[in-house]
Amino acid sequence: MQYTARQIEIINAATELINQGGIQQLTTKALAEKMEFSEPALYRHFKNKTDILSSVLNYFGIGLKTKMAELIQSEEKGIEKLKQIIDFQFEHFSNHPAIVMVIFAETSFQYEEKLSNAVQNILKNKKQRVVSIIEQGQKDGSIRSDVDVHQLASIFMGSMRFTILQWRLNNYNFDLKKEGNALWSTIQILISK
Repeated sequence: MQYTARQIEIINAATELINQGGIQQLTTKALAEKMEFSEPALYRHFKNKTDILSSVLNYFGIGLKTKMAELIQSEEKGIEKLKQIIDFQFEHFSNHPAIVMVIFAETSFQYEEKLSNAVQNILKNKKQRVVSIIEQGQKDGSIRSDVDVHQLASIFMGSMRFTILQWRLNNYNFDLKKEGNALWSTIQILISK
């Protein structure tokens, strides 16, 4: 999906509001005030709050999907591609901590099908790409092949998610990139051939 420059501004403003006070902080009134225009003007760009939240998730998902597609096509060994995923995501979240609030609000989305589907699509697409990278690593000999590829993908993604969640729950009080490097050192020991 292509977003206009104004829609991207609204997506970023919505993400900031969520970061400041959670999903409850995001109202169309508060968002219109932050953007310095009326609520009706907001509705020219998005249908409703659900559409805005869905766009926040999709916008993040597009960036992640693009980066992972680039990694899959690169000439690097599989294990190096996994390291680059951690580096990319932890750098991105360090620079944009507000997006973490949105991604970790999926329990708030469970009764809203459009939002639940957006989260599921992000996770599904990411896991497919991680599995593909691990398979490449198993073929090039950089990743062990005696463990199921889907289990390795779950361990990889789950450990990243847990580290990011800890960072958020600790009010971003530690260096996420440094913690990502420590996490990578451990993952590398576990999955290297």
